[in-house]
Amino acid sequence: MHLTFDDMDLAEIEASFAEHWGGLVVTPEGTFRAQDVLGVAAILESGERAAIATWVVESGGGQVVTLDAIIPGQGYGRSLLAEVERRICESGGRQARLFSTNDNVVAIRIYLLAGYRVTRIFPDSMDAVRALKPGVPLAGEFGLPLRDMWEFVKVLAPATED
Repeated sequence: MHLTFDDMDLAEIEASFAEHWGGLVVTPEGTFRAQDVLGVAAILESGERAAIATWVVESGGGQVVTLDAIIPGQGYGRSLLAEVERRICESGGRQARLFSTNDNVVAIRIYLLAGYRVTRIFPDSMDAVRALKPGVPLAGEFGLPLRDMWEFVKVLAPATED
């Protein structure tokens, strides 16, 4: 698997937010719009986008705001997550964090295997999301009730000098 990672411009991030996130991302700690985040795409040799991610730099680290595997099941999302972690480290960050809904079991598995740990659970936080995005369903993946958000944190290793 040979991927390159290309920075996304604002128009590309806006298109991604519109297509995958209804124009904005809501977490228990805030709302993000395209202009609030940095973005990167994993590109195949063919030029096709395999995955896209956005994040924000925070004090001491970064928050992965979105991670979308355009081509699922091939490891492209995991590779892109590692690239975002590398960029967070390059900016001086020592931890990465992200939020996931309780129904997103495929992503949760990926996060846990990548070294993330559940640090907080926000019960019934999807009610606040639905107040801003009424189209969010009551059930999610595999028919699971879509109720809570979970926070995941990973301590990042400092970048090493070659």
